[in-house]
Amino acid sequence: MADFTNARSGPSVFVEQSTEADYQRTEPLITPDQLVRRFLMGVDLSSQMKDPFTGKAMRWTPEMVKDIVDGALQTAEAELGILLRPVVVKEKHPFDRFAYNSYGYFVVRQRPVSKIISIAVTPPNGVDVYSMPLEWVETAYLPRGQINIIPMTAAQVGGDSTGISPASSNGGSFYLTVVQNRGWVPAYWNIEYVAGYCDGMVPRIINDFIGVIAASEILSMLAVTYAKVQSHSLGIDGLSQSVSTPGPQIFAQRLEELEKKRLLLSKKIKSLTGRKVWSSVI
Repeated sequence: MADFTNARSGPSVFVEQSTEADYQRTEPLITPDQLVRRFLMGVDLSSQMKDPFTGKAMRWTPEMVKDIVDGALQTAEAELGILLRPVVVKEKHPFDRFAYNSYGYFVVRQRPVSKIISIAVTPPNGVDVYSMPLEWVETAYLPRGQINIIPMTAAQVGGDSTGISPASSNGGSFYLTVVQNRGWVPAYWNIEYVAGYCDGMVPRIINDFIGVIAASEILSMLAVTYAKVQSHSLGIDGLSQSVSTPGPQIFAQRLEELEKKRLLLSKKIKSLTGRKVWSSVI
């Protein structure tokens, strides 16, 4: 388990400029009961096919629903390109003089970032030769994966025009040699951080996205069980009655609504977490 004692935290993902609210903006990950209340209200979770062993209609149990919710959570992470449950990530970044001169500009690969554990210069032998003081790490844009190094004593610290080269430190001579003589060095920086939601609380919009995926999966599987009961007739003493049902299309409208909501939520979340890709022709 990583030590978060000295880690630096960033702001909330969805309310970066908010300091106070009169209602709860986040909640625990969606539960099976919440899924049913929010997305499957009034839906009979009984299958139209009977269990071959008991002869009774098969029915969704809380354990089965939970399994679908767990799978929907992983699907949401893959589809959105973000992490929901906390994960400690270590990744190497090159030394780029242009980015370095822009106050140590980094963009990490996993989002949202909730904590920075360390930024160090780590050669291929895996031994850190210089650790950047965390007090210099600007956390304002952490949720979007952006990190900047802004020294608190830039005016007093020697080095290049940015003022972020240390005058002296353990391994500082190696650090200075590289940044003064190279424009680009592969795998120079080693960044360790926490991606996901450390406290287990997520914005409601995230739970809605997971819920939409899970509800669609459950309704799709239920719809298949209606395939054999699309129509039937009953005849007694010359009298007959025919009944037609939507069959497997019984949940078609609800599934269409959920799909539209899924696309809308996906766009909103990607935009808020910096995962939305913009392109244009100039």
